[in-house]
Amino acid sequence: MKKLLTLLLFITISISLIACNDEPEDPTDPTDPIDLYDFDEINPLQDVYYQIFVRSFADSDGDGVGDLNGITQNLDYLEDLGITALLLLPVHPSPSYHGYDVTDYYGINSDYGTMEDFENLVDAANEKDIKIVMDLVINHTSDQHPWFKDAISSTASPYRDYYVFNNGVPYSYFVGGMMDLNFENPEVIDEIYNIVDFYLEKGVHGFRLDAAMHFIEGINADWENTLFLLNLKAHMEENYPNSYILPEVFVPQYNLISDYYIGSDSLFNFYFRNEVMDKIGMENSRFNFVSNLNRAYDTFRDVDPEFIDAPILGNHDFDRIASSQGFINQPNKLALAARVLMTLPGNPFIYYGDELGMKGYRYEGRNIPGYGIVYDEYRRQPFMWGSPTYETYWLPSDGSNDDTADLETQKLDETSLFNTYKTMIEIRKDNPALMYGNYFEPYNNNVLQIQGYVRYYEYETFKQAVLVLHNMTPDPYEVNVEYLEFIYGDSLIIDGYGSIILEIDPDLIEDYI
Repeated sequence: MKKLLTLLLFITISISLIACNDEPEDPTDPTDPIDLYDFDEINPLQDVYYQIFVRSFADSDGDGVGDLNGITQNLDYLEDLGITALLLLPVHPSPSYHGYDVTDYYGINSDYGTMEDFENLVDAANEKDIKIVMDLVINHTSDQHPWFKDAISSTASPYRDYYVFNNGVPYSYFVGGMMDLNFENPEVIDEIYNIVDFYLEKGVHGFRLDAAMHFIEGINADWENTLFLLNLKAHMEENYPNSYILPEVFVPQYNLISDYYIGSDSLFNFYFRNEVMDKIGMENSRFNFVSNLNRAYDTFRDVDPEFIDAPILGNHDFDRIASSQGFINQPNKLALAARVLMTLPGNPFIYYGDELGMKGYRYEGRNIPGYGIVYDEYRRQPFMWGSPTYETYWLPSDGSNDDTADLETQKLDETSLFNTYKTMIEIRKDNPALMYGNYFEPYNNNVLQIQGYVRYYEYETFKQAVLVLHNMTPDPYEVNVEYLEFIYGDSLIIDGYGSIILEIDPDLIEDYI
């Protein structure tokens, strides 16, 4: 009897096991390693940025001036383009059109709206998983700021030591009533901490810090500025561990800015921009393009192995790339520059309108009828929506964009620069090897015509490698290379100023570098 019971038990267990094995697999179970992870959560500081000069972007109330509500109402456009983070140029009250001379760090420029409008923008953007980074101007204030007015009213003013005075004369590195704050004063540092806390609490992701190399000046300026940034970052991370700090160190030599990575998440890569202008625009020493970029990355990596680069093609301080020598009336070169930008390590920054090929350049005091004397204004002129609904008209046209297709027109053209940006952003976001990490190695068969690099990303069971190849010449060029599949392109014959992106075996990277 005991043997019979044992046999029956064995049969029952065997049938149960067979039944379990015969159950259909759950179709929701991920089978592709890429589906196992939330890479955005794993890499919370890596994004695709869009830099907006608020005055010129979108007007919501018909007064001709761009405003915060205009951005909120066009978040769908930015989401459709693929943007995951916005950098807003100064939004604080200011006596100037550009906003880099702040009069109230806790207020919003009335031209742009109210604090409630700002909060609505932050909330609406966060709902779309679009982060907001503010341009924070703390190197100096306006000479109209209440602190400064009090400081010059009396040597006994409690704000006297908020500013730098030389023999009783207030110091200002930048012209135009921008008075330098005194970073040797602990009370000024406390004020800065209070300002960043105020906006982080509202849901802001982080800050671009204007003129960071000028916070403290002198023999040890770089180290002292780096120490300030390190302390500021530590303060921010106490309550906001994924907050982002992006100092502007306006130097085009990578070896002169690398130490700032000690206290920074990212640094704008002005060296990269110069290389694009020189190698793609002017076609000088094209065979050095990728190797030069690699030397910069290696230099940053020596300071911080986890550095997050911030490559740019343009911003409010430069003539537009489409107005720069070598790129004027060269749509194929503009598209090539966009494909390079979107396949490099770090957080690529797109200056509003560059996705349309907008033009604009600096005037040295020219009088524009209907406006007045201009300098940098036309580097920051109105975005070209192609519809009067959101067009701004605070600045009269100078004719520089008469031949530039607007957004509505470019949306309908599959070959447009806008659609190049949109496609490349989508490809970047769909491929972790392009979107995350900072792996970058030159392709071992680079020549003058073809400049390529390998991007690689690995996390636990996931790994991906891609080979990016750019044709630096106007003539088609054929490459002979092993690959798994095309990510971008469909032929190993690369069109003039064209690019291809190939997925390669991540276990065979050494064959390509």
